[in-house]
Amino acid sequence: MNYPEAVEYVNSFVNYERTNAYDYPEAFKLDRMRALAKALGNPQNAYESVIIAGSKGKGSTALILSSILRMENLRVGLYTSPHLVDVRERIQVNGNPVSEARFIELVLLLRRILDDASWRKNPPTYFEALTAMAFRHFKDMKIHVAVLEVGLGGLYDSTNIARAKAVGFSSISLEHTDKLGKTVAKIAVQKCGIIKGREVVISAPQTSEAETVIQKAAEEREAELFRVGKEIKIFERDSGESFQRFDLKTPFGNFFNLELRLLGWHQIENAALAVGLAKALEKKTRLKVSDAAMRQGLLDARWPGRLEKKSERPLIIFDGAQNPASVRRLLLGLKRHFHFNRLIVVLGVSSDKDVDGILREIVPEAFYLVATQSENPRALPAKTIRLAAEAFHKEVFTEESPGGALERAKTLAKEDDLIVVTGSLFLLGDLTR
Repeated sequence: MNYPEAVEYVNSFVNYERTNAYDYPEAFKLDRMRALAKALGNPQNAYESVIIAGSKGKGSTALILSSILRMENLRVGLYTSPHLVDVRERIQVNGNPVSEARFIELVLLLRRILDDASWRKNPPTYFEALTAMAFRHFKDMKIHVAVLEVGLGGLYDSTNIARAKAVGFSSISLEHTDKLGKTVAKIAVQKCGIIKGREVVISAPQTSEAETVIQKAAEEREAELFRVGKEIKIFERDSGESFQRFDLKTPFGNFFNLELRLLGWHQIENAALAVGLAKALEKKTRLKVSDAAMRQGLLDARWPGRLEKKSERPLIIFDGAQNPASVRRLLLGLKRHFHFNRLIVVLGVSSDKDVDGILREIVPEAFYLVATQSENPRALPAKTIRLAAEAFHKEVFTEESPGGALERAKTLAKEDDLIVVTGSLFLLGDLTR
């Protein structure tokens, strides 16, 4: 088996990242994931784990936390989704994606298990297969701690078979409302399924509805809760086009003049969440995290597709904002860190996202809007985005090809303008390949 064949085998499983046609939670019951992990020797029990759920910011938080822990000379597994270019990005140890040769080994191991007749009627999903491969890879690499980003929801997510001693919640907002619930409170209930009992829970700033749910879940399950913005306080210092500096005052100690190269105020909140989770691990395990590791880990954290500068002239920014709340954060981040005249937006949105809500945020700020669509089957057609934008009395250029859309934006841009490509990480992936 070569690497393309290994990828093709994993792609043969039903992939809910590429379709909306499934029943939730029936398609996500954890019995199948537990059985698959058992067949692999329950590798998720071989190391400490942190699980992070949320609507936006959970991937950035996971990345920052793994960066901090690596600075303490720990072997750290990082499992995130989706990927931008190569599926191997999802499974990393100490910042290195799993190699092609190792990916093939894991697929062959998985195939030997799944060739048994008992699996043919109820095979794992794409996400379950990758999660199982990640768990086994982390065990074989003898990691100390795994940082796991929840894929969808929390309660029924494949990552949730891991027994985490530290649990994190990034910002929770309306998302996947057809699956998780029509209100923030109902979505938060699903997210809180990752609290199993007596963990340390760290939460980013939340709406009152989400905070109430998290507090109740923590109390009922005897978990200790610390909240960014309350018990964990942020004090801003300064920021520029490539950095931001801040102080943290926490129940675990105070940290001064921290520097982060990820941009946007929301990334400071994610960093505070990651610091809290690092200290939660220290509190619940034998792992130690020094102030020096904290400082260097924050400084070294890099995460593509999040207010990422791709070009100077014209100034082009990639950001995978995919719901109204994350688009608001994106727009605030652009104004916070960059000086520009007109904003030109290249927008591609998945069909299960709130395109009207996204446009409500973008239309007042965009001088030009170029509608496009990613190659993912879930992508909303560019023409549909154009029609939705016209309801806001906005003239829209339409380019079905992501590359063509970016080129159109470049022809529209003047020297002092800023082009932002947003709406979907799948769109950014198409333009990064």
